[in-house]
Amino acid sequence: MTERHELRWGGFAGLAFVVLALLGRFLPGTPPTVGDSDGTITGWLTDHRNSILIGSLMWCAAAGLIIWFAAAFAEAMRERAERSDVHLALLAGSVLVGSAIFVNAALTGATAFGVDRLDAGFSLMLFEVTAVMSTMIGFAAALPLAAAGIGVLRTRLMPNWLGYLGLLAAVVSFAGAFGVFVSDGTFVAGGTLMTTVPLLLSSVWLVCAGGYMVREHLPEVTTGEAAVPQT
Repeated sequence: MTERHELRWGGFAGLAFVVLALLGRFLPGTPPTVGDSDGTITGWLTDHRNSILIGSLMWCAAAGLIIWFAAAFAEAMRERAERSDVHLALLAGSVLVGSAIFVNAALTGATAFGVDRLDAGFSLMLFEVTAVMSTMIGFAAALPLAAAGIGVLRTRLMPNWLGYLGLLAAVVSFAGAFGVFVSDGTFVAGGTLMTTVPLLLSSVWLVCAGGYMVREHLPEVTTGEAAVPQT
């Protein structure tokens, strides 16, 4: 019997991503939006400089963890549907998301790091860049979330409700990315509705999927008459 603890560690990576991502999002407090005044934005960057830098470090660490989680999840799907390319879409999408998260976190950290020395106009430009980028990550996140949802429904890797939840998270993430067309109001780019809500819904899915992986309560893979247990 071969124990498959890489699946368990992948689940831990997903759970750790959720913890770090939520801390990175909420530790600095509620940020202003691109529709707020220049003084409000620069004041927030100055007052929350250290917490923004800590949050950026957490997001950088989370970027690698989401790829680790997706790799373990994709491997479990591949074993159950070798002729499907859904696991490749999950892997490709997770690399895209992880890379975008890392770059956005680095830009956010750079914005806070130089706020006292950089020209105010340049700081505001960097703030807008990170707000727009955090919104557009929703487009990237829709791919791995949809692939994971479809994979669950096809392979019965996990309960069907988890597959539908993944698809719902993909739709919400995709819709949130359209905030790039809005510069003020409820649907503004980088605002709570267009970025935080998709993050929270995706986090719920990750916690549920990661929990199943940590417990290794997945159905057995059958090869001919033999069954390969997952624990």
